[in-house]
Amino acid sequence: MKQVTKILAILMLTGLFFAPISPTLWRGSQGLLYAIATTSTDFNPNYLISDAEMQDATCMNQADVQLFLTQYNSALANLILPDLNGVNKNASEIIYNAAVAHKINPKYLLVKLQKEQSLITETSPSQKQLDGATGYGITDACGWDCEMYKNNQGFGKQVDSAAGIIRWYYDNKQANDWIKKAGISYLVDGQTIIPANDATAFLYTYTPHLHGNLNFWNLWQNWFGYSIPDGSLVKSADSPTIYLIQDGKKRAIKSMAVLASRFDTDAILIIPSAEIAIYPAGTSISFPNYSILHNGNNYYLVDFDTVRPFANFDVVKQLGYNPGEFIDVTDVDISGYTLGQTIRIDTSNPTGRLVKIKGTNSIYYLKDGFYHAVYNADMAKAVFSNLSATSVESSELQNYQPGTITKFPDGTLISEQSSNSIYVIEKGKKRLIATEEVFNGFGYNKKNIIKVDAVLSSVHENGPAVYLPSRLLSINNNDATTTETDSVNGVQSGEEIQENGKMYTISENKTTYVGKKINTNVNTYLIAEYESGKILAGKNIDTVRPMASFVKVMTAYELMYEGLNLAGQTTFKNSLKSKYHSFKTTEGEIFSNKDLLDALLVSSINTPARMLVSSIEKNENKFIAKINNRAKEWGLKNTKFVDVDGYDIKNITTARDYLSLYTRAERVREVREALSKKQYVYHEIKDLNKTAKHSDVHSNLLVNKPGLPFKIISSKTGYLNEAGAGLVMLVERPKDGKQFIIITMGNPDYTHRFVEPERLANWSLTNF
Repeated sequence: MKQVTKILAILMLTGLFFAPISPTLWRGSQGLLYAIATTSTDFNPNYLISDAEMQDATCMNQADVQLFLTQYNSALANLILPDLNGVNKNASEIIYNAAVAHKINPKYLLVKLQKEQSLITETSPSQKQLDGATGYGITDACGWDCEMYKNNQGFGKQVDSAAGIIRWYYDNKQANDWIKKAGISYLVDGQTIIPANDATAFLYTYTPHLHGNLNFWNLWQNWFGYSIPDGSLVKSADSPTIYLIQDGKKRAIKSMAVLASRFDTDAILIIPSAEIAIYPAGTSISFPNYSILHNGNNYYLVDFDTVRPFANFDVVKQLGYNPGEFIDVTDVDISGYTLGQTIRIDTSNPTGRLVKIKGTNSIYYLKDGFYHAVYNADMAKAVFSNLSATSVESSELQNYQPGTITKFPDGTLISEQSSNSIYVIEKGKKRLIATEEVFNGFGYNKKNIIKVDAVLSSVHENGPAVYLPSRLLSINNNDATTTETDSVNGVQSGEEIQENGKMYTISENKTTYVGKKINTNVNTYLIAEYESGKILAGKNIDTVRPMASFVKVMTAYELMYEGLNLAGQTTFKNSLKSKYHSFKTTEGEIFSNKDLLDALLVSSINTPARMLVSSIEKNENKFIAKINNRAKEWGLKNTKFVDVDGYDIKNITTARDYLSLYTRAERVREVREALSKKQYVYHEIKDLNKTAKHSDVHSNLLVNKPGLPFKIISSKTGYLNEAGAGLVMLVERPKDGKQFIIITMGNPDYTHRFVEPERLANWSLTNF
């Protein structure tokens, strides 16, 4: 398994190693308090928090709860109050004990205390606020006079009851009809709510109002909804800019040279642009690590997030730096860096050195007069991949002071050899990635996981678990409300798709539906909200089918990701003909890449796919491997590619998988522009057969049909005998701008292949 290597592994070592020198680099549990600005437009009333989050009783210890109260200047931080049994205790202990006793997240209790009585931010609470701390027993019918409230009056009882009732809901949900349940429709304040999970259902049972649960969600997001762990490298699919997430900000990496000097590109996560936009911009990372900056008479060494001044130019010369490599900068250029320790002529190893003590397995990292223990050779390789250990006598360490033990840097993925649990390192702590859904949702890659033993794992204190916010859940993992069907790795029900010219069909007695059944001869359909990814209706959405030309969308995405220059040119060669070649061209003709992309996505012509791929990857099989890896990274378990144009029936997917694929790919600006075109006209750059002009209309004939009650934002067709006719469309309802994804696969009526997709789109507009 490939490990996280390169200089990414050294990220934040300065903060980790030199806490005795620079204690301000450590912030303890500060990450718990980072607040993201959210808006109610992000609010999905059907999904408030996950069940895993609701029941994570150990994510905060009592000290964490106390720190939270202290940093919010809450009066509760200093109050001694009666607990459930009337014993006086710190408020933080009461909260923590209730969470542990009922196996409910203490974060939930903190949010409840704020939502109901503003007790987290209240500096001088009234007795009434404390007595009704979590609103337990206070109902619309009788308010503060309710008998249930009177029986549970007081801070200790209120906190315990708030945790206890949620646990009771979990234990008794089947035996009591009045407890709201996941997947069932309820009318809440005039709006239909279908809770996606138990936690959401129970929150509506406790507080049967939209506004109250919106308040809960906003508080949860502001306090605990930050999503991307520190140390993560992220980019969106529609922008080349790569950011480092650090201390709640996004730091743009300004060049490939900077990236290569500090980071491992294998660790980049593809994150929705809307998610990245949440983070405020931090100082850009502008200079390669260990470069020398020149500003007037001053010289500096870039050492990650610090610039270290040289005592004078003689030190620069005597340490052997080449003046030709100096970078001239201004005061503004270095203003975002922390000023580090001065480098003098006697400064030892300013850029670090790795040593192994002769006759032992002991490894140390030496820097600036300190030595730092490295657990073993595997860790040395993972963290200091740019350094080779030199053998020294143990007496060498006498010249150094003891430093801190080496830990993995922020963003590193680790897993204990004896466990399947996966952690991400953040601020020296290991944060459990709660589920595979979370792992896939963030776009983590299993090849980057470092296997460690229990001892090395224990060096890193446990931090709060990592969860996937609801705003990412539907984008990367599809809809939580969807009825589960048998997983298909291949073809449903043990059947195989045969290359026999007959469309693969699921019989009615094996057909599965999601939501309201729609009578149609189309064998697979799916209707979803575009913004949230919520699946509204579907038929056989987990049935594996040939993708046909749906493949071209993934090919286009990967082409843009790999840096295809649309202003560039590609020459046609006979070796690039697709197995189904209908492109009007001859050997040696030259085309604009932008025009080839139109031919690929608007006309759905096969050969342009191979031509464009050849312009960035000579070995087409390597490109196919890349799009298969991309599918795995996105968690598309039932999607596989064997070519780049979709002609082979072994290109397979499901409607559920393709919903995720299409919504990701078409968000890339250049891909959407092509998929949205009604027609095109272009001329070859070099014409050899006197047919320089090419023109066509979109293969989705609905794009040019007048009078439709919806706007088609983007779409793609597909057809093979074994696949049937297929169509995916992003459509918009004009009156309110709401957008839907419509997917049809296995349409047996090729002649009238657009009738049913149009009907499904119209049905969606009137029913959702």
